[in-house]
Amino acid sequence: MKRKDLIAGSLIVVLLIVVLLLVVGGFFVKTRVAVSENRLAANITKAVQNKDGALFLRQFSKDTQGIKFSDIGAQSVVKDLHDNATDPTSEIGKIITDGRTVVGTKVNYRFAVERKKVLGLFDSYYLTTRKSPVTVTDYTGDGDDMTITMTSGGRNQTVTQRQLRSGLFPGRYDFDISSGGEDDGSYWVHAAGGGDTIDLTVTAD
Repeated sequence: MKRKDLIAGSLIVVLLIVVLLLVVGGFFVKTRVAVSENRLAANITKAVQNKDGALFLRQFSKDTQGIKFSDIGAQSVVKDLHDNATDPTSEIGKIITDGRTVVGTKVNYRFAVERKKVLGLFDSYYLTTRKSPVTVTDYTGDGDDMTITMTSGGRNQTVTQRQLRSGLFPGRYDFDISSGGEDDGSYWVHAAGGGDTIDLTVTAD
């Protein structure tokens, strides 16, 4: 075999390998990295059926996942959807990706579906929502030394008013609040994802 034939044959083999890698890589990206609307809906439904807040949260954009306490909110959302929705659980993912409101929940959650390109070729779908700022108004008359403890999820974690004003992911959040050295009781807020400011009013017993 002539040297030219060997080189041509080698080039053909290399090109076939490159094409094969591109096809396999493209298939992997399309099926494993890019998220279709149907797959997004299926992931949401699975999260609700299993009350899996972590899986539900992974369906959102990275910025949304990074919202402070979003894991607490996501867990409460899937619990609410699972326990209280009057729509069939098996259809909740499709309802949300269609932009409709799930019926029967404590609040009307607002989620939106957005699309991005993966490798400039494949459409990938994900959820977004809006943060709900929380302002705390103290009517106890005990001064400004208010201590706010988030008790959701058994955390017992002190939070600041600044953190609350920065906005919460949709869901229910429970707090124990004390002011002026006195226990002012337990409070809660339920964010829906519409971006509206929630006023948490602390009053004396």
